[in-house]
Amino acid sequence: MKLDSRELKKFVPINYLLLIICGFVMQSCVTQNRYLQSVNTCDAFTCVNEVDAGEQLELQKQGKRKLQIYLIRHAKPNLKKKLFYSAKQAQQYVYDYNSAPIIPFDPEMVKVNLNPNHIIYCSNLPRSQETALAIFGKDYTVVSDSIFREYEIKMVKAASIIKLPLPIWQFFSRGSWLLGFNHKGIESNKEAKQRVKYAVENLIKVAEKEETAVLVAHGMLNHGLEKQLKKQGWQVIQKNGQTNLGATVLVKIVDLK
Repeated sequence: MKLDSRELKKFVPINYLLLIICGFVMQSCVTQNRYLQSVNTCDAFTCVNEVDAGEQLELQKQGKRKLQIYLIRHAKPNLKKKLFYSAKQAQQYVYDYNSAPIIPFDPEMVKVNLNPNHIIYCSNLPRSQETALAIFGKDYTVVSDSIFREYEIKMVKAASIIKLPLPIWQFFSRGSWLLGFNHKGIESNKEAKQRVKYAVENLIKVAEKEETAVLVAHGMLNHGLEKQLKKQGWQVIQKNGQTNLGATVLVKIVDLK
């Protein structure tokens, strides 16, 4: 998919582009403010807990039990952004982002109250692995699996003279990928959906075994996992898994086996 400057102007009105930019900026500011608030007040940004023992006991009397799944997003990667990018520069940013280390953070920002036998899962990308090890590595086994990696992205091609904010390149590139285009050389949207289904099956198996499954992954993947879990009857009780160090938490009441 290739866009030149004339096609670009026809494709999206300038007001719409400005709206998209504002949305990304606002989201970034909210995330940053929440980080600062957590650090300054020493409050936990996210809490990871076992199912309440009293509640579980009452459910067991009814022949049921509660399962839960935590979908945590990785910490913020240590990578500077420019204001404007060419398509080639935007693609290089993607490569750099996938290999960048995370910004150091206080592990106490995530309060963990889990039994010691839990296995924590993460993706094979450095930002996910480093976050999982920083939070859980001291007390828990951390297992990395590429099935939990973020959706891949390839920037649309454009003349080098065209320079846009990174969120705009991401919008066009991800949008065309979601529509079934722009996936040559990377995983297609259809293939990603199949991977999400398989990942959900694995997380449910962990939850059935340990009652609480914990995954440290990525914003878009967490959203995809959430959608698939909801289709299978899981309920969202906390939705913050697209924010750095935030968590989406889903629960389901099942019959005792």
